[in-house]
Amino acid sequence: MKPFRSAAGSIVSWVWLAVAAVALVDVAIRGRDRASAIAAAVLLLGCGLAYALGLRPRVVAEKSALAVHNPFRTTRLPWKRIEEIRPGRVLSVTWDGGRVEAWAVQSSARAAARARRAEPDPRLPGRLAEQAAGRTPVDFAAEQLEEVRARSEGDGEVAVTWSWPALLAVLAPLGALAALLVG
Repeated sequence: MKPFRSAAGSIVSWVWLAVAAVALVDVAIRGRDRASAIAAAVLLLGCGLAYALGLRPRVVAEKSALAVHNPFRTTRLPWKRIEEIRPGRVLSVTWDGGRVEAWAVQSSARAAARARRAEPDPRLPGRLAEQAAGRTPVDFAAEQLEEVRARSEGDGEVAVTWSWPALLAVLAPLGALAALLVG
């Protein structure tokens, strides 16, 4: 199954990375002073944040577990340990030891209100149009994950781990920026 991601977060992050790459090339060509180094550190910090907040978050339905990749932590939940996959403003997964909310699968209150008011789409076949009306992407994701969960057998322990690449992508430029501002 294809991972669930935020399309808007991915687009904004890729645009930032492209703009930052052009700006970093300009700083490398023209800059030779402390202000240029500070500008480069700020651009790299923005790139780290773009990765951690926009590109990394996703929800992956694996054969044996559900993996929720949030900006700095990953929660891997074996299917048998999951008690509930609940839609809302954000996709929430509850297990016997806690709850995790997926940053990648969320909708605004405005989008939810718009979905509740929506009429069936006349371009879709009748039954499908009625099923889609009034639903948000979070509702669809929860439904698909529940279907996978119903036919999955994965068991084991819940694992919550830090994402060291994401932490380093943010903390290294932040440290460099702090050193440049203090020094």
